Amino acid sequence: MSAPLKVIIMLVIWLLYSLIAYKGCLQQCCSADAASMTDLDSNAIDSGTLVRYPLDFQWANAAAFTNDGFPELKQRLLAQMKDNNLLQITGLYYEAEPKPDGYDNMGFARADAAKKLFAGTIPDDRVQLRARLMDETPGVRKGYFEGVAFEWITPEATAEASVEELDDRIIIRFPTGSVQREYDPAVEAYLTKLAERVKKTGERISLVGHTDNVGTDQVNNQLGLGRANQIKNTLTKVGVKAEQVDVDTKGKTQPVDSNNTETGRQNNRRVEVRLIKQ
Repeated sequence: MSAPLKVIIMLVIWLLYSLIAYKGCLQQCCSADAASMTDLDSNAIDSGTLVRYPLDFQWANAAAFTNDGFPELKQRLLAQMKDNNLLQITGLYYEAEPKPDGYDNMGFARADAAKKLFAGTIPDDRVQLRARLMDETPGVRKGYFEGVAFEWITPEATAEASVEELDDRIIIRFPTGSVQREYDPAVEAYLTKLAERVKKTGERISLVGHTDNVGTDQVNNQLGLGRANQIKNTLTKVGVKAEQVDVDTKGKTQPVDSNNTETGRQNNRRVEVRLIKQ
């Protein structure tokens, strides 16, 4: 074999080896880069959809998670503390969530967890714990949500009025062991206004009766239903169609306050009024 032919063959072999090596390296590097980019994209998507709050919670979990913004939230609340006001912490919960040991519902457990974050800065006797049942929304069982609400109130506000307006419901309270609500002009005015509204809009009215924990389950279920029906009767007397009003009872199963005090038991003896659009 001539020398020039040997040189040509060696060059061809070298070129083939270089091409094969380059292709292998290219595939390996690109695969690694692609995997890295996939991870980054996935993390970016996750971080883009996973909303966090200064103080948030997870489904079926009473633990409070503090995040960016919590120190500022805490300072804002502490700045609102005066000589005679109380911090009301309302724990929000959903009916399908389990009841933690030692608490009447998940709401009280969340409120207590939030209270502990202020230990040493707000005396225990300046904090009131409440619980509020919320409607379950799509996706709430995944990710995080704001599970407590804070409000500074005056001591006079702890003796709850017989009617209280919240963002999504009206609370009408009852005296102990009675299906007759306490007379209050504000209640009369509200029910009259409500009747006029639903006669025009056709909205349905949901009335759910609640009690304190005194008595048996059966008695309290009947008492709660009687309270809901009492409000329904008042509404139908001023022109609301009976078929527009739904009544139900939860008895003593959904307290919003502690049953260990008379004030707490009074807060639990209530009918919750909600409007449902058709």
